[in-house]
Amino acid sequence: MDEETKRTIDALLEDSKTKSRSSSKRNSPTAISIDPNVRCLRVYPVEDSRKSAPELKTIGIKMTREQALHLARVLLAVTQEWDEIDVTAYRFDKRKSDGTYHITVTSFRPADE
Repeated sequence: MDEETKRTIDALLEDSKTKSRSSSKRNSPTAISIDPNVRCLRVYPVEDSRKSAPELKTIGIKMTREQALHLARVLLAVTQEWDEIDVTAYRFDKRKSDGTYHITVTSFRPADE
């Protein structure tokens, strides 16, 4: 485990000790100090797949080691507060500057909160 990951885990554990879960309500990773802008190399199936959506049984995400660690840090941070997590990869939104795809990590939050 690299030093940045260790520091992140230590900070999150310390923060969770000092805060009451009911006092802080987060609904996006922007509320934490980890960059929520997660990227990946590829999202499968590719846009020109011959199969239709109902025929597809799996999806895939290709990542570098650094991208996977970044996603893991975001997931570790948000699971401290959230009971359910949605991970969404945008397979049609390829960034022109580096050819990567955007991944979001969100959680459903009822309207009454």
